[in-house]
Amino acid sequence: MTLLHCQHLQQEIDHFMRSIGEGMVDKEALKEEIIGKWSIKPSLAAKLVDIIYFANSHQELTTEVIIREFQLTPTTAKRYLRQLVSFGFLQAEGANRNRKYRVLYNSN
Repeated sequence: MTLLHCQHLQQEIDHFMRSIGEGMVDKEALKEEIIGKWSIKPSLAAKLVDIIYFANSHQELTTEVIIREFQLTPTTAKRYLRQLVSFGFLQAEGANRNRKYRVLYNSN
């Protein structure tokens, strides 16, 4: 029972740390950096920043998770993830069907 209580407290602490970290991070600055460095449209840069911040709160991502979370088509989700890998924000691991992504950029 003590172990269960400790796990619950750790989850609450992790949730709290993510929530205050999200409030202190400047998404707009990252968006402007992406626009300036890779010359992409502001609307696309905003979507990529949202994916980066979502990825920071997860150990690893799959294309399916991004599709579900952002209501994207599979083709669009794969294209966004490929862009984030080529920009150096994510690292791809595994083959096509078992591909997972890990965060290389820490937004916190």
